[in-house]
Amino acid sequence: MAKLSKKERDALGASIQQENEMLKRVVKVARNASIALAISLLLVFWGFTGMKDAFLPDISDGVRNVVKWIALITAVLSFIMLVFALVARHNGRKHVLKNIDRYQGKA
Repeated sequence: MAKLSKKERDALGASIQQENEMLKRVVKVARNASIALAISLLLVFWGFTGMKDAFLPDISDGVRNVVKWIALITAVLSFIMLVFALVARHNGRKHVLKNIDRYQGKA
C-alpha cells in the first residue's frame, strides 16, 4: 500500500480521534440502556406477579396494570437500543483499529 501524505495522515488522525469520541458516546448509550432495561424489568416483574409492596401497599390494580404495560414497552425498547449500541460499538472498534493500522502503515 502506498504511503500516506502528511495531509492524509493528519486527516486520518483527526478521523480516528473523532470516531473514538463517538465510541465513548455509544458506550454511554449502552450503559444507560442497560440501566433502563434493568429498572423496567423489575417493574414488569412487580406488575405481573402482583406482589404486595411495603412502600406502596395501596396501589390499585388499574395503576399496576398501566405501570406493567408501560414498563414492558420500555423494556423492549431498551433491549433493542442495547443491542443496537453493542453492535455499533463492535463495528466501530473494528473500524477504528483498521484505521489505526492504516495510520501506522501496517495495512
